[in-house]
Amino acid sequence: MKKIFLSVGEISGDNYASELTKHLKEYELIGITGPKMRAVGVKPIANLEDISVVGLTEALSKYKKIKEVFKQSVQALKSGVDLLIVVDFPGFNIKLLKEAKKLGIKTVYFISPQVWAWGSGRVKEIVENTDLLISILPFEEEIYKPYVSDKFKFAYVGHPLLDIIKIYENEDSFKQKLNIPKNKRIIGLLAGSRESEVNVILPMLIEAARLLTKTFDDLHFVIPATVNMVDRVLEKVDFSLPITVITSNLSDKNLPKFENPSYEVMKNAVFSIITSGTATLEAAIIGNPFIIVYKVSPITYFIGKKLVKINYLGLPNIIAGNEIVPELLQDRCNPLDIANKTLEFLTDKNLYETQKRNLEIVRKSLGEKGAIE
Repeated sequence: MKKIFLSVGEISGDNYASELTKHLKEYELIGITGPKMRAVGVKPIANLEDISVVGLTEALSKYKKIKEVFKQSVQALKSGVDLLIVVDFPGFNIKLLKEAKKLGIKTVYFISPQVWAWGSGRVKEIVENTDLLISILPFEEEIYKPYVSDKFKFAYVGHPLLDIIKIYENEDSFKQKLNIPKNKRIIGLLAGSRESEVNVILPMLIEAARLLTKTFDDLHFVIPATVNMVDRVLEKVDFSLPITVITSNLSDKNLPKFENPSYEVMKNAVFSIITSGTATLEAAIIGNPFIIVYKVSPITYFIGKKLVKINYLGLPNIIAGNEIVPELLQDRCNPLDIANKTLEFLTDKNLYETQKRNLEIVRKSLGEKGAIE
């Protein structure tokens, strides 16, 4: 039986790769895995929880562990692998591609890193070490087209989220399962799946929730905690507020569980506050209004500003070419500004409906279903 090594470094990558592996049943699957990949039978060489970081200063604390996981991965490649599939996460995965190339292993980059945002110097490295690059964003073809050859193939397949996003609850059934009164409006608080995000951003979201309860008495806040962060989330939540924490049915915690908790929140909340990342595009596809928040260390932000070539951080805004979703970044990412911006959307029907229309345009621009297949 042929063996495939899959490497992911983030929860979003785990989401994509777990769907992909459902179509690769005839192969032995190993790799750096997240909870969903493990649930569908991919044998872990290491876990993404060990290497998932954002930012330069944040990576330093995990440097030793990342180095150890890389060494384990290379050993696994040397033990006999027929194909390496890497998903985004370029700092780690490009190095892994290079090792696979040295060993004569075929390589696939599924979901290109955001070289159009920063790191355009990586294009050459990606092309040299990748046999096939599978893109999920339409504008990436222009970047890679000049490099296509017998040694480097490129395919744009559309966005997997159109297949992956499945919602099973409606507002009534969701509230019933969470014991939320029917007359309450749900606000989603999505703090991200990385430890640094939960540590920095979640306390601000909870404080913003506290401020909002002083203006509105009909709000209930729901936090979808990823399996890898549920303990950290529970440590930070103030349950004297009208807040419910939910998680994935892959968790063993005594909390309300759903197959895709974040999707249920985005769909059944009147409004969400979402940490920048794949979740913002998921929310755009689902279509209910939200704002984007983000904060990293001052050093990471300073260096990032020097390197990044785009005007927006959120994927919906990048795709739209316009700030259709407000972005509260760094100094603006604070409880008062978050609460005030949320308040605007809850009181201005025109603002709310305009964003809904813009999100629908973004969703249509992503093509049709069928990308995973």
